[in-house]
Amino acid sequence: MPPDRLLYNSSLLRPPILQKTQFPCRSTNCPRTSSAIYLPGLPPNLFPRTITAAGMDPAIIAARDNVIRAEVAEREAECILMAARENLLEAREHFVRLELEASAATQAQNMFNTLTSHNTTASGTATPVAVSGVPTEAYTFPVDKLKRRQTRPGKTPLVLVACGSFSPITFLHMRMFEMASDFVRFNTDFEVCAGYLSPVSDAYKKAGLAPGRHRVEMCSRAIESSPWLMVDPFETVNCNDKGEPEYVPTAKVLRHFDHEINSVLGGIEGTDGKMHKAKIALLAGADLVMSMGEPGLWSPIDLGVILGQYGAFIVERSGTDIELALSTLKQYENNIWVIGQVIQNDISSTKVRLFLKKDLSVRYLIPDPVVEYINEHHLYQEGPPKEKQEKINGSKDPGSEPSNGKLIKG
Repeated sequence: MPPDRLLYNSSLLRPPILQKTQFPCRSTNCPRTSSAIYLPGLPPNLFPRTITAAGMDPAIIAARDNVIRAEVAEREAECILMAARENLLEAREHFVRLELEASAATQAQNMFNTLTSHNTTASGTATPVAVSGVPTEAYTFPVDKLKRRQTRPGKTPLVLVACGSFSPITFLHMRMFEMASDFVRFNTDFEVCAGYLSPVSDAYKKAGLAPGRHRVEMCSRAIESSPWLMVDPFETVNCNDKGEPEYVPTAKVLRHFDHEINSVLGGIEGTDGKMHKAKIALLAGADLVMSMGEPGLWSPIDLGVILGQYGAFIVERSGTDIELALSTLKQYENNIWVIGQVIQNDISSTKVRLFLKKDLSVRYLIPDPVVEYINEHHLYQEGPPKEKQEKINGSKDPGSEPSNGKLIKG
């Protein structure tokens, strides 16, 4: 570094003002004075060198002063630019959060208006309204089996939420909750206070998806004897301004449970008598977390909410590589719990629907009340048994005509 180059502190946010001062020459016999450039307000020993101006052209000194000022201004501009970039990122994140909250609030208000803005009876009770063209009761968040007070001291209350089609619900869906409950009890610092099934909206448009009212009813019948499992129809009654079913992302579903349990109810009472915020977590199979690891299938914002803010309990399934899926979700590994299947169970709703379509028995694959409901409403079939027979025979009176329903001429 040149001996006459001024070193300055790069962390200064305000450009220093360069001034000149007069002081006696080092020689006691020399009446000349020399000038030095310094940074006011700072001790001189901060800088190893000064710019001496004795015997130099004033134009050179002024040019050097300008260079110093320019360099300081450049550093200051860099600091301002970095701060501006950080502020921009924070503003964008804040905007996205506000946008999601506003959208959720609008949808909730629209649903509330749809459910309550119809005719009322003389007693003032709202009459049932039509959702997806089917009369239904006004929505109420189920809490009848929610454990409102903890029994294990030092534990964090936990509510498990399983989102899915449940078309139809199987024993594996119910076993997932029981496996998760055992896992939580022996391996975590949580206490399970409730488990919820949240059937997806009719707007999901998945092949083999029965109407929401049927899926909610099948789930309700399946878990009727469970002391801690409930069905929340929130997704199935969620509608847009036109009263049409509207899909609810998983992140918004978890926010809905968070709001109902921690905001509306105030949380869960602990053994110390104080109210504690319940942890809301997603309960899902390994196939779901496999899809989360696929690029482009899930919104990064939604993944941040589901796995970052709430967390997930994942049940292993045969034929899935859970370790491979988790390798792409490393940033959330402390909020994901993997539950191993000791007894392998690969029952799926898809297989049940296939059995029903082929007129095969599904008893002991799904709960008996669900089997009875499916038969009663002729779900997942080509049609009622009588209609199927008529379709095969081509006549309402089998045997009165040829099987193809046409007369054969000779």
